[in-house]
Amino acid sequence: MLPLLLALLPLTLASPQDMEHNLLWENFKTQESKLYSSVEEDAARKEVFRSNLARIAAHNLREEAGLETWRMETNQFADLTGQEFEDLMLGGYVKTPQSGGGHGARVAATDLPASVDWREQGVVTDPKNQGSCGSCWAFATVETVESYAAIANISLTKLSAQEVTTCTPNPQHCGGTGGCKGSIPQLGYNYVQLFGLTTDADYPYWSGVTGMTGNCKYDLEKRAPVVSISGYNTLPPNDMEATMAHLATQGPLAVAGAASSWQLYGSGVFSGCSYDRNIAINHAIQMVGYGSDPSLGDYWLVRNSWGKTWGEAGYIRLQREAALTCGTDSTPMDGTACVGGPGTDQQHVCGMCGILFDMSFPLGVRAFPVL
Repeated sequence: MLPLLLALLPLTLASPQDMEHNLLWENFKTQESKLYSSVEEDAARKEVFRSNLARIAAHNLREEAGLETWRMETNQFADLTGQEFEDLMLGGYVKTPQSGGGHGARVAATDLPASVDWREQGVVTDPKNQGSCGSCWAFATVETVESYAAIANISLTKLSAQEVTTCTPNPQHCGGTGGCKGSIPQLGYNYVQLFGLTTDADYPYWSGVTGMTGNCKYDLEKRAPVVSISGYNTLPPNDMEATMAHLATQGPLAVAGAASSWQLYGSGVFSGCSYDRNIAINHAIQMVGYGSDPSLGDYWLVRNSWGKTWGEAGYIRLQREAALTCGTDSTPMDGTACVGGPGTDQQHVCGMCGILFDMSFPLGVRAFPVL
């Protein structure tokens, strides 16, 4: 009897809050299929989880009081510290400095629709999950090519993020050393221009599970590319009107953002990037529209690559200010400059989380082969 009483003693001494945290922890591990290598790692992750629960609760109290426009939630990243989250999920993006980008004739803001959502046009595939691989740049590339292929009346098909991740060379180390270690959509576009792009069914994504880039399986005689492009273009940096006009009249955009503070985003219009602090751009995503929330204000509609269960079914709404608002990325080598290239000291970035700084899109998307 005594051993049984001693075994039950910790449970009887546990506070109601501890019991609730223990239950939430067990539910979290089950829901997210979390497996740890040892009892010690489980205990360490549990403490990180407990700390994040406190962050979430404190933030959501501010949201309920009307002091925030977005809510946090417990998601697949709730057992990671902020630094671990950055190391695992971010850093796979660097901007190649451009001459200013090409753009068409200006469209007056008053002539633009109040809202745009390219999902409604049936040209956006479901949100994908890059997993444990810094391949956000490849997903931004592939997702944008998918959208422009559909706009060009090529059937909407899930294309191969694995091919772009594994096969795109990065000799100048732009955004990292390539593959899961980071690159840029511009290099992804260059690859698709040269070799075309096959479907996800033909070359499925597995780097998210292994965390490894792998070896390119490119073989023109055996693989079956389905689309090609003639090149790519960029919008002028930090140009809000050009961004809205392109979204309204042309299509989605591959964009860059400072995503370190997105770890526990759950819903609402995100306003958590401070213009007074370093806006460290470190993530590539796809912007598919803009709009206004009756109570939360104007926003940019951004599709992420962290799965459908993250955020608002895989999306985040970023605050869209009425006037261009800017800050500084003082660590561009962490995400916005190539090794040995220009712009390695600091860069002027605008929009919430620097979302207006770097935008690109493919040109001449067409079925492959081109006869």
